[in-house]
Amino acid sequence: MLDYTLFGESHGPVVGVLLRHVPAGIPVDALQMERELLRRRPSDTLSTARRETDPVQFLSGVFRGYTTGMPLVMVIPNSDVHARDYDALRTVARPGHADFTAHVKAKGFHDYRGGGHFSGRLTAPLTAAGSIAKTVLAAQGVTVSAHIVDEEDLRRRAAEAKAAGDSVGGQIFCRINGLPAGIGGPDWFDAVESEIARHVFAIPAVKAVGFGAGEDFAGMRGSQANDPLCTDGRNVWTETNHNGGINGGITNGMPVEFTVTFKPTPTIAVEQETVDLETMKNVTLSAAGRHDSCIVLRAAPIVEAAAALAICQLMEAEPAEDITGYRNKIDEIDEKIVKLLSERLQIGGKIGTLKALKGQKIRDKQREAEVLRSRGDLAPEYRDAIEAIFDTIMSQTREVEK
Repeated sequence: MLDYTLFGESHGPVVGVLLRHVPAGIPVDALQMERELLRRRPSDTLSTARRETDPVQFLSGVFRGYTTGMPLVMVIPNSDVHARDYDALRTVARPGHADFTAHVKAKGFHDYRGGGHFSGRLTAPLTAAGSIAKTVLAAQGVTVSAHIVDEEDLRRRAAEAKAAGDSVGGQIFCRINGLPAGIGGPDWFDAVESEIARHVFAIPAVKAVGFGAGEDFAGMRGSQANDPLCTDGRNVWTETNHNGGINGGITNGMPVEFTVTFKPTPTIAVEQETVDLETMKNVTLSAAGRHDSCIVLRAAPIVEAAAALAICQLMEAEPAEDITGYRNKIDEIDEKIVKLLSERLQIGGKIGTLKALKGQKIRDKQREAEVLRSRGDLAPEYRDAIEAIFDTIMSQTREVEK
């Protein structure tokens, strides 16, 4: 539920989000969304001087104020752009920023203006998507709230850093109330910590997520870290919440609590050593442009949005116990399988090219036998079916390799 994809670049025409698997009939609270975006917007001299009003435009998936159940697309126009500020960064990578890795990933074709797709500007549509997720959760009695850790001290440090042309990092504390015990699972793909961390780490500049006592666990004894269990004969709760409402990847009924650590903004006026990726020479850089001295001051609604979207994934309802419900679930799974098969066949094509260059045969029977055995081992209860499927997959892969 609420699978999402962010798109757009910092200095492109728009940034936006595609939400899929949105339940039909969810009210779209435009005022709530505006409030969330206003919390994210720069509001003082410690934040970027870029001013965007962030009007959300719905391109699909919403009719007369309610979701239709179809893919929901929201875009937010970019208007206050200063592309020339980034001319010097066309080939010179900012230390600590994604400039270098984006250059490598895109083979030099990345949009370097304002960080392109790696910009904090993409957190605007993320916040809008989170507003939809919060509405879904509110109907189930679940709320998400976040705040800056020691905001007064952080503002003091940010002001001192800005005066020196520098920046600082900080932390956001987030709490999710109303989750029942039993959500999640012990494996990486359904553990509550895993799902929340996966979404939160997609926020630019996030470098650590600690649940409950987090890194303080390293200095505790078990007698201090454990949360004593209590009951009134009907309900079970814990006296403390050092584990952040999660045990074994599963919610225990207490509030889910975690702290997110952001690194300092990498774009600073202080001169730094870096590399010109065009000339491949060592150079120095003092970055210009409009940037936050501390992005944490605007990050609370962004963390809330990521957390709300993660919980929506975890609370995905089971299909109704009828043929239609199960078929809908199969359709969702098949969509994921086709995407992975496409990636596998693309890699097969690359392998075919390498084999041709080296004069090797397309078919490797020993490798195929190992694939069939190992894939069957992953699901021994369905070994015959799994091996038959992978035999077909490898047959088609050989055709692609040719």
